[in-house]
Amino acid sequence: MFYPKSPFIKNQLVESQLFSRNPSGINTLLEWMCRTPSTTTYRINPLLSSITDFSAKLQAILSTKYKNTPKIFSINGIPEVICISKLDEVPKLPSKDLKEVMVDSSCGAAVLRGAHIFAPGVLSMQSGTKLGEMVNVFVDLEGKCKKGTSIVFESEQKVFIGTGEVKMQRYQLYGENIANHGIAIEMLSNISGVPSIGDLSSKDALLQNFPSIVCVRVLDPQPNELILDMCAAPGNKTTHIVELMGDTGTVIALDKTENKVDLIRQKIEINGIKSIKAFAFDSTKLLHESINDSKLDNPPFGPCKFDRILLDAPCSAIGNRPLLSSNITPKMLKSYPNVQKKLLRNAVGLLKKNGVLVYSTCSVTEDENEGMVKWVLEQFPEMILIEAVPIFGGPGIKEAGGLTEEQRHLVQRFGPTEYNRGVPVDSIGFFIAKFVKIS
Repeated sequence: MFYPKSPFIKNQLVESQLFSRNPSGINTLLEWMCRTPSTTTYRINPLLSSITDFSAKLQAILSTKYKNTPKIFSINGIPEVICISKLDEVPKLPSKDLKEVMVDSSCGAAVLRGAHIFAPGVLSMQSGTKLGEMVNVFVDLEGKCKKGTSIVFESEQKVFIGTGEVKMQRYQLYGENIANHGIAIEMLSNISGVPSIGDLSSKDALLQNFPSIVCVRVLDPQPNELILDMCAAPGNKTTHIVELMGDTGTVIALDKTENKVDLIRQKIEINGIKSIKAFAFDSTKLLHESINDSKLDNPPFGPCKFDRILLDAPCSAIGNRPLLSSNITPKMLKSYPNVQKKLLRNAVGLLKKNGVLVYSTCSVTEDENEGMVKWVLEQFPEMILIEAVPIFGGPGIKEAGGLTEEQRHLVQRFGPTEYNRGVPVDSIGFFIAKFVKIS
């Protein structure tokens, strides 16, 4: 088992409130964080496709590539989800007869989730490697391999992650005409057992983490409502909201930077969506008490405008698995709750009476999750915590953040499978809480 190379991750989790009551739990959590989720999930667009059609497409791809095809299955209660289980047989050791390719930790994590290797992720490739040649793929956990290395990279902190077929040669990766996109290595197998089929996302279906799909189901958008997605890029949850609404009503999708909002606009164009309005705007500055009109041409907006708000907040993201390395610092980790509080304050003000707010993160820390729920309940008596159904994750951590026993069972936290209350879908770390504004 390999652990995140930043010692801060382990130290901070041990010292945080999350493990101050149970320090022994850190090893269980770290092992889980470093393992790859065993289930791959796609979200079908019911406006354009069906589970039956996409399942047939998956089956054809998997049966061509694998003799013993992995199981394809659906989830009761979320009809737009289709899952692929991992393979039974996986490579454990590199072949002595194959040359070596080294990738960075970000690329390595994607490979373990079933991705192929794109050109920017290749750190080294041995001289003389030919098109179509099979290679061993390693990940550089320490980040010390220099880009363009042409010999075997020697390090105790490199880990074999699978084998693949070369689709680009060295001159394309490091020469004068460098390829900034395209598949450099098509993976044939990896040590996680997740099928190496790449990303089959299209307008018909989208590769998406299971808790992110659950999150929008918890929001429960209804036709013709006015909904705000406060931190929307790249737009995966936004398009899910639209699909559940049948592309009726209006969804305001925001993110801070124009290039991130362009990703949302691309999805709007590809899918022919009519009900999304996307803006580049800082949602911590979104509420203006002096604005009384109902126009939604441009942010900021006046109070009590929206029927439902999704705040998938900026967070430390240390629930993303597998976590092979991390550059997060103590200062960075401590900064996220401050931003989350600003966003939540705006969200409460923008929500109509009887409106619904769903708060989520892909973090495992208490301060960003249970602690933030407690803060909302203390600061805003008009906000009531309700059950985040449908529930597939586990309850909040016992005694975490000052939540009562009842309150921790209203939220859901995705973590090691023994904590899950619903179907056994192995996923990234995630947290979901749901509020209603009663006045």
